[in-house]
Amino acid sequence: MILHTDMDDEQQWLESMESDESSEMGKAIKIEDPISSLNLGEPLILEKGSSIRTALNKMQSQLENYIMVTSNDSLIGILTERDILMNITGKEYDLEISLIEEFMTKNPETLSMEDPLAYALNKMHVGGFRHVPIVDNQNKPVGIITLSEIVSIIADFFNQDIINLPPLDRMVDTSSPEGG
Repeated sequence: MILHTDMDDEQQWLESMESDESSEMGKAIKIEDPISSLNLGEPLILEKGSSIRTALNKMQSQLENYIMVTSNDSLIGILTERDILMNITGKEYDLEISLIEEFMTKNPETLSMEDPLAYALNKMHVGGFRHVPIVDNQNKPVGIITLSEIVSIIADFFNQDIINLPPLDRMVDTSSPEGG
């Protein structure tokens, strides 16, 4: 019986980073590329009138931290982990009868698949969002772009730079002055 260890995973990862096969990384994503170039997965959606318990179960089973709320297939809101932590946790709501539309962010800002990635970054920065719903021309949710996806893209593209960063305790040397 062969045991698979974390060391095996780490060694395999390091070897893949050292290889010169740039074909594995694929084409770099540019800030002006459309959001559709990210190959977003299917969004989590519930129809209004669903209970908070239903939303939590769906979020947990899909390992996601948001759920888009629709009415007749049109986006009307988004419920995120932040909404749950700030408005539900620690309060004595009955999760079986409390409805998602009571706690969701109503009429969230959205983008389309044709919008550039820069628009998503701008919306996230200016609005303080970590999720931006992607909708079609009929306001039907077709995807979501998250801050963690953007960070992953950047980390994939700059993997060698990130791997070669010095340890945090040696990143800033306050004993010697910078500059000339």
